Amino acid sequence: MSNFVQRGPTGESTPDVSIIIPVFNKFALTQACLESIRREGATASYEIVVVDNGSSDGSREWLAGEDAAGRLRAVISPENLGFARGCNLGASQARGRYLLFLNNDMEVTGGWLEPLVTTLDNDPDAAIVGARLLFADDTIQHAGVALVRTTHDGWTQIGGMHLCYRKPADHQGARNAQVLQVVTGACLLIRPEVFAAVGGFDDRYWNGNEDVDLCLKVRELGWSVVYRGESVVYHFESQSGPERFSQVEHNIRLFNEIWSGRAQPDFNEDLDGRFTATPHNHIRPYASPRLLYHDRRQVGHGARSVADPRVSIIVVTYNALEHTQRCVDSLLRHTDPRHELIFVDNGSTDGTVPWLEEFGRREPRAQVIINGANLGFAGGNNVGLAAAAGDFMLLLNSDTVVTPGWLDRLLRPALEDERVGLVGPVTNNITGVQRLAEVGYDVRTLEGLDAFAADHARRFEGRADQAMWIVGFCLLIRREVVERLGGLDEIFGQGNYEDTDYCLRTFMSGYRCVVARDCFIHHVGSASFDAAGVDYAAQIAGKYEIFRRKWNVDDTKTGADQFNLAGIISSGIIAPLQFCPLPPSSHYALTPLPEWEAQAWLERAEAAFANSAMGEAELLLRAVLGLRPDWSRAANDLACVLWQRDPRGEGGREAARLLEGVLARDPGDEDARWNLAEMAGRHRTAVKEAAALATQP
Repeated sequence: MSNFVQRGPTGESTPDVSIIIPVFNKFALTQACLESIRREGATASYEIVVVDNGSSDGSREWLAGEDAAGRLRAVISPENLGFARGCNLGASQARGRYLLFLNNDMEVTGGWLEPLVTTLDNDPDAAIVGARLLFADDTIQHAGVALVRTTHDGWTQIGGMHLCYRKPADHQGARNAQVLQVVTGACLLIRPEVFAAVGGFDDRYWNGNEDVDLCLKVRELGWSVVYRGESVVYHFESQSGPERFSQVEHNIRLFNEIWSGRAQPDFNEDLDGRFTATPHNHIRPYASPRLLYHDRRQVGHGARSVADPRVSIIVVTYNALEHTQRCVDSLLRHTDPRHELIFVDNGSTDGTVPWLEEFGRREPRAQVIINGANLGFAGGNNVGLAAAAGDFMLLLNSDTVVTPGWLDRLLRPALEDERVGLVGPVTNNITGVQRLAEVGYDVRTLEGLDAFAADHARRFEGRADQAMWIVGFCLLIRREVVERLGGLDEIFGQGNYEDTDYCLRTFMSGYRCVVARDCFIHHVGSASFDAAGVDYAAQIAGKYEIFRRKWNVDDTKTGADQFNLAGIISSGIIAPLQFCPLPPSSHYALTPLPEWEAQAWLERAEAAFANSAMGEAELLLRAVLGLRPDWSRAANDLACVLWQRDPRGEGGREAARLLEGVLARDPGDEDARWNLAEMAGRHRTAVKEAAALATQP
């Protein structure tokens, strides 16, 4: 479907995208490129602006005719301006919501434009989006660009290097979306206000490095650059003639004069051609936001960041009032008033509720939410996350005591590194790397706690260690992570392993977990479970089994060997599938799952089902239904998967409920009716067979 917009001189129609194509001769390539755009069409509206750079092969005359016929807008230059100046000239004539720069030696494929446009539509932090480019032989030309530092002949330089170069078109590393520093300018979508803010392409370059330069400038302003492998374009590279490479050395030297020591490389290349990731490597998975906050402020990096980030501190309570009172007292004494306090009670019966309500009436920065029932650790915290308005959210157990300067120390690693998504402190009582072997205060009376924490902070000032797991007794979460992942997974019920699960989901979404070694918080441990009389050991074992099944953990191994992260990634558990909805809130809106993405997930799920990969199929279908619950085809598919996996158990019962829901919405849905009848018939047959066996001697 073509969605071309041709505007009159008054500019009464504004397209979604202005496709800007600079050309220099190569008339046949330009025609093929334009025809592919019109043939494949797009759901987004677009205009085509072609800048002729002094062609002498008839391109200029043909473009003028196309302009007169209303099929494009031609901008004619009497001389070859080069790529940068040509693109800048085209941008000055464009009126689209977004600018898309496209080489003329390209042919687009079906659905190429939608992933690029919806990325900018749904992600306010993204400014540039690039596509997967293929050579004519179906090998990869571009799947994003890595910034590489190399040393040759005694001269160290940095430059861009295409990822997955010459790999097969369907190479796994090129299919999934990523955040990078750079994408190629051969097919690059950008917000026009950002393009103007950096002054467009730097015209001191001549057909090389101007796209790398542009991306780095945009990132310095605090915007992100995204690669969408779902958008596929064929690129018949470097067809514009010998002038294309006439100033390679000039471009390299100019780029290094500007960016050497200023840009951080993703990789170092040694003299033997081996590549090593640097500590600054910015390449990571990308997940589009599913929650869009109405009051968005960027924190921690770039010119758009704010200096006074606000934190929403969420404390879930369940009885154990004396611990809650001690926690609240420490929060009031040691927390800046600009941060909000949110208390969520999970059905306490020991006087906690009236005490919290009275506290909320007299404390202006506190918000108190009474659930009236025990929603579990995940459910209670999700209620708090939905009510939170901070730039960061912090989950804090009610049996903790914070210490002077605690929150500033937790914030520091996240403010210094945009890749940090979760931060936790050290403590006296926890599992894993956050536990100190010894503490120098009385853990019963807390005498000497503040002095010990201050001394510890001095000895470990500014130290933050990367970790795989951060325990949820005190967990600082960047709001970007909540936007992409939503809340804790409530399948873990009353509590345990939802924090481990959240760390793994955060990792899958491209963010780091770190421990702020200079931040110490006292933790009693399991106070709410003790108050409820819960068998903690049995609770842990049961929740681990849920976690193990969800992530396909090998229960025959222990420790780090249990988690085959490469296998998890290759099994289809990709970042966008990790979203767990929060309760509705006035603070944000749920962004719809774009049609192209929902369709892609569904087709991938059906292919997995056909290959008997039931786990991957279930994961994909649940992700689709989580964001599009009324899609009958997805519900039918999931019912079939569940029935195949567990026909006589909960899987079969859930399958029946799904199909009954489809028929309630649409009584004429033949697929649902047939599937339900088939399942019922097979169930009756199985019951008869079991009964017959039972009567045999």
